[in-house]
Amino acid sequence: MNMNERIREFVAYKGLTISEFERICGLSNGYVVKVRDSLGKRGLSDILRNFPELNKVWLLTGEGEMLVPSPTIHQQQHGGTGNSQTITLGQSDVSKFLDEIAAQRRMTEKAQEQIDRLITIIEKETCSKM
Repeated sequence: MNMNERIREFVAYKGLTISEFERICGLSNGYVVKVRDSLGKRGLSDILRNFPELNKVWLLTGEGEMLVPSPTIHQQQHGGTGNSQTITLGQSDVSKFLDEIAAQRRMTEKAQEQIDRLITIIEKETCSKM
């Protein structure tokens, strides 16, 4: 099964048309039809941002389950009670976490670009003094 087929399977699971899926994701009309074995970075990002329940590994490789399992955090309490707590995060909580991670990634990329520019300037200055 290629990526196009996996997208179509997910769209059918969601009960959407391809056009509705493209509109929700901000993709151009006909985008899904053109997809075969790869997505552009922006297309992948747009899809996963709008459908965080979609398993990225499954979409890209076909391995694993179509949907991301509902995250559950197990916290072992210490102090001799032996009790444990289970905290289940809702889909909106996961979406917020993913949005925050994406924002942090963008900030890190911008910082790296600035570092790279500074290194280039320093290298040019060093070479011109020799």
